[in-house]
Amino acid sequence: NAILLAGAKRICKSNFIYHFINYILSREEKNSYSIENLSISEKNNSFKLINENMHPNFFLLDNVNSSENIKIENVRKLLNFINKSTYSKNLKIVFIDNSENLNINSSNALLKTLEEPPNNTYFFINHNNSTFLKDTIKSRCVNFNIHFSINQKKEIFTSLINEYNIKFEENYSNVLLSFLSPGIILSNITNLNDLNFNSSNDLLSCIMILIEKLNQSKDSNLFNFLNLFIEKFYYDLSLNDTVNINYYFFKKSKILYLINDMKRYNLDKKNLLLSITNILQSEKK
Repeated sequence: NAILLAGAKRICKSNFIYHFINYILSREEKNSYSIENLSISEKNNSFKLINENMHPNFFLLDNVNSSENIKIENVRKLLNFINKSTYSKNLKIVFIDNSENLNINSSNALLKTLEEPPNNTYFFINHNNSTFLKDTIKSRCVNFNIHFSINQKKEIFTSLINEYNIKFEENYSNVLLSFLSPGIILSNITNLNDLNFNSSNDLLSCIMILIEKLNQSKDSNLFNFLNLFIEKFYYDLSLNDTVNINYYFFKKSKILYLINDMKRYNLDKKNLLLSITNILQSEKK
């Protein structure tokens, strides 16, 4: 009765789940889900009701207003929904999105229902697998892990930037796609384009541009890209100089720990970036 979809953030797991749910709910309705075109009709009644958060057979559990955790109060509302009788179709569908945001109390409140769900109640659970989810929840689900190869991600990314008429250097998309999903890159692509990356720049030059931008900006998303370029920079150094691979691993780890400590303890950003710059520039000597 419970399906868990796990994979990187923003690879359209939620989108897939909504398609699946509309297929189930719209089967006996007008403008039902199109298997041929893999599409939802905007004229479909179930689609409209879910959009308006009014469908009597559907409940969405998510972190409201992007708060840090899915609170137990919201889980209690879900349990109340499950215990009510259905108005039609004799089934209930629950979608738990961003399940990694369930806190301990919320997770524990769900366990009994997942283990012994009422008849005709089905759960779809979306999980960002780079974060923790309680094993007790996983054990009560059928698990599907969704992954894309680097070539599949390149194909998806190319399709997206062509659809939105976005220009982006292939050299940098290759670096980012090694670590991130196309959706995450697309959502932050304005930041990267503003940096005026040039395909002739080497990785160290790109990192210095990012550091300069971070000195002037409060956008914490740029640190995600800085981490990735630093990972790639030291990865390339290790490939070209395997004798010093332990040294490069130590330096990379030191920089990433500095960034993590700055975020965790709210340390001075400019001093941190100066320290990182000095470490990186020493690699040229």
